[in-house]
Amino acid sequence: MKNSNKMLRKEASMNLLNNKKTLWILSIIATMIFAFIPNMGIRLDGPYHYFGFPAQWLGYYKGPRLTFDILGLLFDILFFYFVLIILNKILKKF
Repeated sequence: MKNSNKMLRKEASMNLLNNKKTLWILSIIATMIFAFIPNMGIRLDGPYHYFGFPAQWLGYYKGPRLTFDILGLLFDILFFYFVLIILNKILKKF
C-alpha cells in the first residue's frame, strides 16, 4: 500500500511538471528570483545597478530612474524554460 501511494505521488508530480503552463510559470518565477540574487543577478557599475541572470533586463540609477529591457527579460524566461524542460527529461529517466 505504501509503495502504491509513493508511485501515485511521483506520477502526479511528474504530470504537474509536464504541463507547459506550469513550466512557463516556474520559469517566470525563476527569472524573478535569480535576478535579485547578490553576486549572481545583480551587477554594479558605478551608480548603476543592473538586474537579471543570464541577461540583464532591469537597470536602476539613483533616484526614480529605471530602464527595462524586454528582450533581456524574454531571453531569461526562455532560458529557464529550456533548463526546466531538460531537467524534466533527466528526472523522467530516473
